[in-house]
Amino acid sequence: MTGAASTSSAGETAHDRLLEELTSGALAPGSPVLETAVAARFGLGRAPVREAIVRLEADGLIVRGPRGPVVRTLTPGEVVDIYQARIALEAEAAASAARHRSSLDLARLQHVHDQARDVDDPDESRRLHGRWHAVLRRSCRNDTITDMLERLARQLALHDTGDMTRSANLESTDDEHQVVLDAIVAGDEDTARRALREHLERTRDVRIAALVRDEGADAAS
Repeated sequence: MTGAASTSSAGETAHDRLLEELTSGALAPGSPVLETAVAARFGLGRAPVREAIVRLEADGLIVRGPRGPVVRTLTPGEVVDIYQARIALEAEAAASAARHRSSLDLARLQHVHDQARDVDDPDESRRLHGRWHAVLRRSCRNDTITDMLERLARQLALHDTGDMTRSANLESTDDEHQVVLDAIVAGDEDTARRALREHLERTRDVRIAALVRDEGADAAS
């Protein structure tokens, strides 16, 4: 392996591992993301870690603070803005998935939906719900929309809250995903678009309510 290829591979490793820490909640919003600390934790050099941090800054997951890079903290207003873009794009992705549906796409969507519905662990259920959306985005057959939606989904993952894993939310999500899936199976673009929009509008409201409560708790402490 050449030096350039080795550096590129290390950069991908650093990016993927750091992205997992960000989107899993291992690194909370506002946490420092220092090259030296990350490099030591991953057993990598500072150059690939620096490359990974720059990429994650470009994706809106890390920002520059007074003392260096930190995990981005979203305000409720920013969450609304991100959701507004996601709802518009993913509603069209659902309609496009209904239009371009294939047997393989439908099988994948059904499989992940069944897994999410049947699992007992709420954190795993939430993860599988996210996976279902990822499968849906790829089923739309539009790489530009898919790439934009993946970036928005990663930004929102920074602020997943306990409310997203409560049984009432998970049960509602299961039911709403089923409506979208049924519409895609039937090739009903209008219903798929409308049902996906209504689903994301509800989860947006759940997430914003949690953020507002957290802001109130922080102000009172």
